[in-house]
Amino acid sequence: QSDFLLRQYSVVMLDEAHERNLNTDLLLGLLSRIIPLRKKLKEEGKVVSSLKLVIMSATLKVTDFQNPILFTPSPPIIHVHARQYPVGVHFAKKTEMEDYVGAAYKKVVQIHKRLPEGGVLVFLTGQQEIETLCKRLREK
Repeated sequence: QSDFLLRQYSVVMLDEAHERNLNTDLLLGLLSRIIPLRKKLKEEGKVVSSLKLVIMSATLKVTDFQNPILFTPSPPIIHVHARQYPVGVHFAKKTEMEDYVGAAYKKVVQIHKRLPEGGVLVFLTGQQEIETLCKRLREK
């Protein structure tokens, strides 16, 4: 609010840009105005540095961000090749409302017993739940 030009920053990184929402769209709209203004002010010697924007996503539709209305000129695109690993989805047929952390624990143990070695990604709602589940799994 107090510094529209974001003078204390030289780079803004926006990760998971494919997860479009009101906040990211507003941020991109503001940055599309701030970046050219900062570039001009740097050329005039009125600010120390221009502002760079790095937009990252594994599944981004790149053409959405090459729109000349948003950024002129169109920004450079850097494509980083990466390995993809097969992913299987496993879930409980019935949602456990009372002890969903306990249910997640049982499902992870079941996956490790029945399937080949690999990682398991579990979504929980808070840090304490994550730490509790990790502790139980380490003990197992």
